[in-house]
Amino acid sequence: MAGKKHTLPEEQQDNSKNKLIYSIVVVILTIIALISGKYNTEHPQETQNQNITVSDAEFQVHVMDVGQGDSILISADGQTLLIDAAESGESGKIVSYLNAQGITELDCAAATHMHADHIGGFPKVFASVKPKAIIEPVFQDSLIPTTKTYEKYLDAVEASGAEYKALKTGDAFTLGNAQISVLAPVSEHASSLNNSSLVLRVQYDDIVCLFTGDMETPEEKTILSTVDNSQLKATFLKAGHHGSDTSSGEAFLEQVQPKYVAISCGVDNKYGHPAESTLEHLRKYTDKIYITAQQGDVIFLYDKDTKSCNVLTNGKE
Repeated sequence: MAGKKHTLPEEQQDNSKNKLIYSIVVVILTIIALISGKYNTEHPQETQNQNITVSDAEFQVHVMDVGQGDSILISADGQTLLIDAAESGESGKIVSYLNAQGITELDCAAATHMHADHIGGFPKVFASVKPKAIIEPVFQDSLIPTTKTYEKYLDAVEASGAEYKALKTGDAFTLGNAQISVLAPVSEHASSLNNSSLVLRVQYDDIVCLFTGDMETPEEKTILSTVDNSQLKATFLKAGHHGSDTSSGEAFLEQVQPKYVAISCGVDNKYGHPAESTLEHLRKYTDKIYITAQQGDVIFLYDKDTKSCNVLTNGKE
């Protein structure tokens, strides 16, 4: 009938209200869960101090997600060191990443060795972000590459006008308050470019970080026999050779005993990096293993006032 108002019995009205309230609560909880999940995916953290941020950490290590290659930015008290620059195709990302950090000039750039997945991006990086100094390892003439990538790298080094040095075990320099010593190459007679990798030990306050390039087990053994093993224990390790089973040998890791590990490798790469055997070796010492293929950029932060560490990733998974 027109104009007649229909009403439900009181019990049915209460049930309807309860259902409505329940539905609203479910929707709210779902939204909260989605927002929380998105945040956790984009900003997962492993930390001893949730208050450390990129902007206020005196010491920072940025392991960039550059596919099947390496590019690592170290910042110590505002001074910067770029270790490697991946393949040439990743140079745009590296430049953008540096610019996003407010970096317009590098205090130092290091080429760990002369393979394309470590030096390929340097020419375009140097064209945009000038280095004051460039370092690389000593290596024997028979290993000098004849590739276009290497030729472009040499041209870029010359064009940069930067101070240039070839280093080996025993050399040292500073970056802000960080003390950096060269652990390898032990000599210029390594049998391969991988084993001529520049291996850097970076000490900042109470922590030590090791950056190993593509060093493999033969050079690891050489280091163990020539370097004071107490110098190898590290808070943070950039695992050698993209997590390959040719590197991160058990004897070497026994001395390093890392608390945090970063592995730089590409998604579904043809080499199968990182090797499961390498991960098993690393898990004996830590469960804080970060793989760029899975978690994107990995940022290790240290606060010297609180003596605490923090790891951020951009949640690629």
